[in-house]
This record gives sequence, C-alpha cells and structure tokens, in this order.
Amino acid sequence: MREEVKENAKIRLKDALEFLESAKRNFEEGRYKSALLDSGDAAIAANDALTIFFLEKVASRDHQEAFFLHKEVGKRINENRLSLLQTLITARHQKGYRVVIVSKALAEENIKNAIKFVNWVVEKLRKEGVEV
Repeated sequence: MREEVKENAKIRLKDALEFLESAKRNFEEGRYKSALLDSGDAAIAANDALTIFFLEKVASRDHQEAFFLHKEVGKRINENRLSLLQTLITARHQKGYRVVIVSKALAEENIKNAIKFVNWVVEKLRKEGVEV
C-alpha cells in the first residue's frame, strides 16, 4: 500500500462515478463483459476513495490489500461493505479476464451491486463534507 493525500479521494470518487456510467452504457449497448469489468472498476475506484479519505492510504499491490484497507476503514466508521466489494472484484476477475461469455443477467447484477457500493461510499464521504 502507499500513502495518498486526502484530497485525492475526490479524484477516485469521480473515477468511480465515470466507470459506473460506462458500465450502464455498455450494458445498454449489449456489451455485457465490458459492463461487468466497468462495474468492478467502479467498486475499486470507490474503495480507493474511501481508504484515501479515511486512512490516507491506497492499495498498490493487489486486491487483498484493498480488502484489508476496507476493513480498517470499517473499524473507524463501524460498518463496511466488504462482502459486496469482494463479490464485485471476484466477478471481474473470474469472468472479465477469461474466455467466457458474460450473460445479461450477470452484468445487470454486477451493475446493481456496483451502484449499491458506490452510493454507500458517496454517502460516507458526504457525511464527512466531501462534495461529489
């Protein structure tokens, strides 16, 4: 993991919202694997925003580091969405980078989960005065 200045949380949150919009657009145009990948990227960027804001740290090696940092934030704010984050990242890796077809239903489920996760992060950051 590496140190990040708190102000960079807003940049990663903006990235998360852009990935989410891209996921929705890809879904509407029938690009389900791209929608799934963008959903996972939205979750990763939102998690980065969360950990940067509360810990001034971001995962830099792997997703296990991201999960660890997410849990650390959870201890500070007394809640987390680790299971949702893990579900999104696992789907991204198991389907996005393999020779498989991503169904419309799976892409839709991942977009819905990404929306829940990103909205949760937005809510937590807004409570701390971060404008989105």
